[in-house]
Amino acid sequence: MCFWAALGLLAPRLILVLMWLFNGSFVLQPFAGMAVPNPVIPALGLILLPTTTLGYCWASSSFGGVSNFSGILVVAIGVIIDLGLIGNGRGLAKR
Repeated sequence: MCFWAALGLLAPRLILVLMWLFNGSFVLQPFAGMAVPNPVIPALGLILLPTTTLGYCWASSSFGGVSNFSGILVVAIGVIIDLGLIGNGRGLAKR
């Protein structure tokens, strides 16, 4: 059971790192117009919210960003998954 939990936490990070290595523009392009230097936000996303970062990159490349419903939906699903992965152990600790 712990193996599956570790795999669930590492899989989005591994996918994001592989996408960054093999197709750097997929990860860096959505964050190009921001005030913070370009690799800082994807690096923070890799540590804190990897599924949301992947969703934002995918929404930017496939749906034209978060300006339409499909892009917002993809990013929202990423946020829900990330919050579920982060907060999952709290409910089990109370039992």
